[in-house]
Amino acid sequence: MEFNRFKRTITNNRKFETSVKEALNEFNNRVQWSGDIPKIMKEIGKKLDVLIFEIPMKDSEFGAVYLDTTYSKYLLLNSNQPRSKMYFSFCHDLYHIIKGTPDYINERREVYFNHEYTGDENECKANLFAANLLMPEYEFKKMYELYNNDSEDTLYTIIKLMNYFNSPYVAVLLRLFELNIFGNDDLKGLNNFLELEMNDVEKLFDELWIDKEILTPTLKDEMGHIFNIIKKEGEYLLKKQLISEYDFKNIQKNIELFYNEIKLEGKDE
Repeated sequence: MEFNRFKRTITNNRKFETSVKEALNEFNNRVQWSGDIPKIMKEIGKKLDVLIFEIPMKDSEFGAVYLDTTYSKYLLLNSNQPRSKMYFSFCHDLYHIIKGTPDYINERREVYFNHEYTGDENECKANLFAANLLMPEYEFKKMYELYNNDSEDTLYTIIKLMNYFNSPYVAVLLRLFELNIFGNDDLKGLNNFLELEMNDVEKLFDELWIDKEILTPTLKDEMGHIFNIIKKEGEYLLKKQLISEYDFKNIQKNIELFYNEIKLEGKDE
């Protein structure tokens, strides 16, 4: 992320803090669930009446997309992206589920790395919401203090926080400024942090003997389960004469065509 854009993001996040806290309270009231977010994604989906599934997509830059058809709600996660980014994409879209679907529902959700996210209020709030879910303030400050006291290098502290909170590198860096753990004096050396490439991050994981799992994609393909659900629902509707066999077969065909168009080559459901 470019330096000035990073600073604008911090400014926006502080401006939207109160609004996002209201969304977090609404989320907690509806879900009434606490724990490690990546481990309870499906359970959160059930609480919100949203079907969540993963597909490895050709476009590894695509994060997630939330679709509300009025009759059903779906959250499609791209499993062909690093786990940390997929988890952030998931939390990002939880904001849209809680606060309502934006007019644009097919945009990329590669949060923090797309220029449009620093200019769109709705997306800025969704990013801040995601950061709060994955990296709660009290726990984040506590873990920062623990790791910082034990680390020789600030970068080591950031990497350890990435691993602990299953979060992307830039999201952790932003969180350090959002919570005023890092101040204006730290902005002077910010470019050094922002210049890190993914291979640099991987080397730091190796230096710290930390498993690089969150930097790799799951490549999980759950479309087989979706086809089974569609089949069962279709058979029920056919039995009740609420849909014609012709229409049902067309629906199945179109879904299969769409799936084959977006899925990563070489991955079969």
